[in-house]
Amino acid sequence: MLLATVIGGLVFIISVASAHGNSEKTGALLWKISGNGLNHPSYIFGTHHLFPASFLDSVAGVKLAFAESRQMIGEVAMQDMMALAGELQQAGMMPQDSTWQMLLSEDDYRFVDEQLTAFFGVGLQAFLASKPAMVGMNYSVMFYMRTFPGINPAESIDLWFQQQAFGRDISVIGLETVHDQIDALFLMSLKQQAEDLLCTLKNTEHTVSSMHKLNRIYRSADLSAMAAMLREESPCPMSAEQEKAINNERNRRWLEKLPALMADKPSFIAVGALHLAGEAGILTGLERLGYTVEAVIE
Repeated sequence: MLLATVIGGLVFIISVASAHGNSEKTGALLWKISGNGLNHPSYIFGTHHLFPASFLDSVAGVKLAFAESRQMIGEVAMQDMMALAGELQQAGMMPQDSTWQMLLSEDDYRFVDEQLTAFFGVGLQAFLASKPAMVGMNYSVMFYMRTFPGINPAESIDLWFQQQAFGRDISVIGLETVHDQIDALFLMSLKQQAEDLLCTLKNTEHTVSSMHKLNRIYRSADLSAMAAMLREESPCPMSAEQEKAINNERNRRWLEKLPALMADKPSFIAVGALHLAGEAGILTGLERLGYTVEAVIE
């Protein structure tokens, strides 16, 4: 599950440039889903994959809503991640017919090498067998943890919900597999992955500013501000293809699965908060399917 949190954390961080649309639903991270034939309501909670579970103590109603659920639904089920942990390492290996020297100019190679050495204590020589996106994932999560000391992905909100569900002996269901998340992470060409990593390393001040801003917005449960932030100009913007794969297409697939799952049992759904916001978000999508979606704020 640590790997799941790391993957989710990366997706959360890089999605700062992905979603769009103006979310009218805001002011809460916990939402009640009812109507449209449901005998009992379900709940959906927007997580920050790298926030500690202690944050839940400040969210009104979330533990009660979780206690009333009969199954827990997350992005990826913990048992799947544990069974397929090696898949991420394998998918992150550089193809034998490709090298970093083929992806970066001599000057850019030197710059990346210097930045990684300063950050990790080892340079590109230690990462030659890894795809740039794999290096970028490790860098982004470690950068977040250094920016906010005391953060431990093993104590994340997502992990807490799944651990509690296992403790209650209720089912834990993943909306997607590890393979789905891996496909999204390594969607772009190796050349684009290298350019994305280079851009990230050149814009650390913007990254720090964005992380602090997004954390403030998350704590205030301001989904409208979150959606607005995602439309702000970024020095390292996502391509339309990345945006579609990481946000919109995943939301669409999840919305295809959720009705049957909620009809089967009262469910507690925990997914990254960015997936709730905007016209392409889960909350608006559920309303379009005929459900009543209400903020839980007390």
